[in-house]
Amino acid sequence: MQQVGVMLSGSTTSDGVCQLVKSAEGGAVREGMLVIVNRTSPEARILARIGEVISHNDFFTVGDAWSESRREGLDIPSDIARRYQICKLELLCDITHGTGPINFPPGPGDTVSGIDPAKNIEDIFNVGKDKPGIVWIGTLLGYTKQRVPVPLNVEGLPMHLGIFGITGSGKSYDTGVLIERLLSIRCSSTRKVAYPMMIVDAHGDYANYPDEFHRVKQSGQAEGSWVGVAGWFRRLVFPSASVMTEATSSYIQPLGINLDLITPRDIADLIVQFYKGEEAISELQVAGLATVLEDFRRRARSINVLFRKPEALTTALSDTGKDILASAARDAIKRAVEKFSEKIEGQYHLLSTKSPLQEETFVDRITREQGVAVIDFSADGAPGVDLPTKQIIVAYLATLLFNRFTEYKTRKEMRYLLFMIEEAQNFCPSSRYKVGSSMARARLSAIATQGRKFGLSLCLITQRPAFVDPVILSMCNTFLIHRVSPGDVSYVQQVTGGLPESISKKLTSMGKGEMIVHGQMATIPYPLLVSVPDERAVKHLAGTTRVVEGIAEVSDIEHD
Repeated sequence: MQQVGVMLSGSTTSDGVCQLVKSAEGGAVREGMLVIVNRTSPEARILARIGEVISHNDFFTVGDAWSESRREGLDIPSDIARRYQICKLELLCDITHGTGPINFPPGPGDTVSGIDPAKNIEDIFNVGKDKPGIVWIGTLLGYTKQRVPVPLNVEGLPMHLGIFGITGSGKSYDTGVLIERLLSIRCSSTRKVAYPMMIVDAHGDYANYPDEFHRVKQSGQAEGSWVGVAGWFRRLVFPSASVMTEATSSYIQPLGINLDLITPRDIADLIVQFYKGEEAISELQVAGLATVLEDFRRRARSINVLFRKPEALTTALSDTGKDILASAARDAIKRAVEKFSEKIEGQYHLLSTKSPLQEETFVDRITREQGVAVIDFSADGAPGVDLPTKQIIVAYLATLLFNRFTEYKTRKEMRYLLFMIEEAQNFCPSSRYKVGSSMARARLSAIATQGRKFGLSLCLITQRPAFVDPVILSMCNTFLIHRVSPGDVSYVQQVTGGLPESISKKLTSMGKGEMIVHGQMATIPYPLLVSVPDERAVKHLAGTTRVVEGIAEVSDIEHD
């Protein structure tokens, strides 16, 4: 490997400074690139990252002897000045014998060599190209003439994932790339598997995946394509959505909920929260309603059908509730039930519309058949639907998944599913983000704290990580961090356990498609700077604009 620099004094086991040799100056070495520090005593090879490149010239320093000449605009004989470039290095790990900690700093005069990442994958990432359970994404930042894909270990996915980034940072595009990679995971030399997924799609970023999946399948070109070995894709929309009423495709199906699949206590909690908000919730009302519903279910009757008939529900409350509830509490419960029923069934027909989400076997099928369900909350898939109704859907899904995966665990049956939630702050908000209530937060918290034990993973996607419940977010052990707002920098530092200064200062300035990869899914114990170029197979349609053309078209109409 060619020498690019020499170590200077002052190195520690975490950072150091080197001076570049002449052949490496002028852009040959760039921020983000990896190098090897060849320590001589004791002998070792240390993997390092270029954190900063700084140019020096003795004739161009603050307050030097040439200050007045520059002030007068005179030419300065800069060619005879001392000129050099130094690099601040982040020392990552000792790769002398595998990957290990750095126990002794480099010394002055130790050489620094370039490294070809494409030819040294195992030295850098501690995994081989064909290792099972690894998916590769993006390319290391700092390399322009070659692509150096970065490995993610799928075994770390059950420990939950956080994806952050403001609008325009490339967050949704890169999430799409990750989805595609998870459809084709090498299991052995002859077999691949797809990770089952349920995706709450806030803006239609993934709504075209089912269309493209079936188009590729029908074309007979699925083998080796982005669809991998996934069993199926479904797009689930509200019954009133035009894409539903006009759809002829079997993979576009209506959303619906089946209250018979969750416990009376879960139903009661959901209804009272929907009516009163989280802070004003009454335990007496929740317990009273749960008792009424339990009595109804004991008589082998459908709670889902009950909520479709307001008069039957009122009768049930009167018959059972009169013995256990005061009239004021009973009246409050009736109002809560009426509001819930009017919104969920009267307005959106979520109880009576036939939906795959109402089937008891749905979770079994999506996990067994390696399926992907996209819950479309965009303007197309959920036209005019308010946030509380979307919260009810997410709370229902979270409850359904948690209960079913608990059963799998009890039966010692291991299954896996990734529950991805866009705009996560709307469904598990922190105390500083006031959205009225979050009916899904308690169940998402249960998934975050217990789901990893039985294969149910969360992926929380948000523009504002500081607005997501800190307890839930603290359970994420892998992070894909894009450009964030200044107000979120300290929060990101906190939940990730801290980032090196050279990386944290980029949090607010990374380009579109650039991100920091850090945590359990990374195969190495240090954060990586990664760029995801144009490698999403399914075109990203959401968020595209044609402002100038649109204005011109309207103007042409007016002139005509």
